[in-house]
Amino acid sequence: METAVNKLEALFQKAESDLDYIEQKLEFEIRKSLPEESTTQDNPTKLLEQLASVKSRFKSLSTQLDKIASDQQKSVDGIQQTIANTLKMVQLLQQQTDLQVPPFTEEERQALHQFETLALKGVNL
Repeated sequence: METAVNKLEALFQKAESDLDYIEQKLEFEIRKSLPEESTTQDNPTKLLEQLASVKSRFKSLSTQLDKIASDQQKSVDGIQQTIANTLKMVQLLQQQTDLQVPPFTEEERQALHQFETLALKGVNL
């Protein structure tokens, strides 16, 4: 999940950089091609203003993406902690009540081992 977020952030940064380059290139071309006495209707600076608006929206989306990623990470961390606490509580209750519980199936043991391994490594599900 973090890899996907990082890739998306990199794409936003590249897009923003590309927009900056395009804006500079357009300004240069406009200055080079327009005569000094051109009217405002002939001036394509309106396009540049729209480009600035698009850049602003990109920054807003990037900020929203960061917040979503952070909130998503908090949710995943909370879920993992709840699962770990529940497993500990169930084990403790089994010991205290001397409850005879059938052993885990092979599939359940593998899932538990995988969860514990990922939790120890700090990997989020």
